[in-house]
Formats: sequence, C-alpha cells, structure tokens
Amino acid sequence: MSLACLAVNPEYRHGGRGDELLERIESRARQMGLNTLFVLTTRTAHWFRERGFAPSGVERLPSARASLYNYQRNSKIFEKPL
Repeated sequence: MSLACLAVNPEYRHGGRGDELLERIESRARQMGLNTLFVLTTRTAHWFRERGFAPSGVERLPSARASLYNYQRNSKIFEKPL
C-alpha cells in the first residue's frame, strides 16, 4: 500500500483531522495484514515523530519503494510498527 500525501486544509487544522486520517490509514493497513507503516517527508518530520514514528533509512523500505527513492529530495524516512 502506498499513500502519496496526507494533508489537511489550513482552515481545518487543529481539529484533530490529521490524527483521524492517520488512525484510519493505520487501521486499514492492519486490515490488509501490514505490520509496518513507512512515511517519507521533507517538512513534517516532527508531526510524525509525535505520533510514534521513528527515524529509519532507505534500506528499511520495501524494495519496490526503495528503488524509487529520490536522494535529491532529501526526504526523511520514518517507520511505525502497527
């Protein structure tokens, strides 16, 4: 499973909507039998860390995703066990 973006309109921030979206994503991933959730971010590392994601590396990504990693973007990689 791959999710390209998680965003909340600025007018609706601070209402817990991002947390609700993440909870639904995690629930769906568990239903699919996944045991780890990975995120790549260039701007919101703090948000994901506050929600239990830990720093990770390209070598931990699934091989299909790792082969597409763009080093020029300098995305930070995080993972969370489900």
